[in-house]
Amino acid sequence: MGCGKMHEFGLVLDKAGFDADLVQEIINSKDNKYAKTMYTALTGGVKDISLLRKPIISSILNCLSGTPIIIPACDGTHTLARAKKVFKSYIDSDFKNWGLDKPGKRTEEIAVAVYEMVKDATFAQMFGSIGIDLDKLCFTQHQIEIFCEEHPEWFRTNSCNTFFLFKEYEQFFVASVYVLSDGLDVSIHRLGYDNVWGSGGSRRLVAPQLGA
Repeated sequence: MGCGKMHEFGLVLDKAGFDADLVQEIINSKDNKYAKTMYTALTGGVKDISLLRKPIISSILNCLSGTPIIIPACDGTHTLARAKKVFKSYIDSDFKNWGLDKPGKRTEEIAVAVYEMVKDATFAQMFGSIGIDLDKLCFTQHQIEIFCEEHPEWFRTNSCNTFFLFKEYEQFFVASVYVLSDGLDVSIHRLGYDNVWGSGGSRRLVAPQLGA
């Protein structure tokens, strides 16, 4: 990013009243691509610069998303068990059987990152590799539905899973989304499910962008 763009960037940040320390972190970044990404996101309408920190580096997951992906604020009333307009192919009956068809909490706008598996792992290993408190990696079911509806370009079209973590009744669950010929398919697993998921199919994981 050249001096002119950086000056323009500074004016955008100043006008919006962003936190000075976070602004300086971006402007001084040795990763010029990072600063450019932040400029694009901010001038595109992202309101909270604290959403735009670098994603965590993981030994199991490689971050694919450059520009932060935004899930807008939502009231938490939607559940995956009832999201038939989004998941047209199949909705796992265990969403209802396990008592998970319940509204969540209201949430604010959030930036998320999309990761791709580069090493075989269980759910506990892949989410644990991000190195953040699992509670902070959870979405509401409503947020998951919005991501799936608004950002279909991030799903693999080879029937490989994309995983989302959420929490109900003080237990962690993983929503697994596929792209099939007749639309999206969503299944449910417990975080403790000990299946080792292979990385060969480039399975993906979506998590809140909480990097330092």
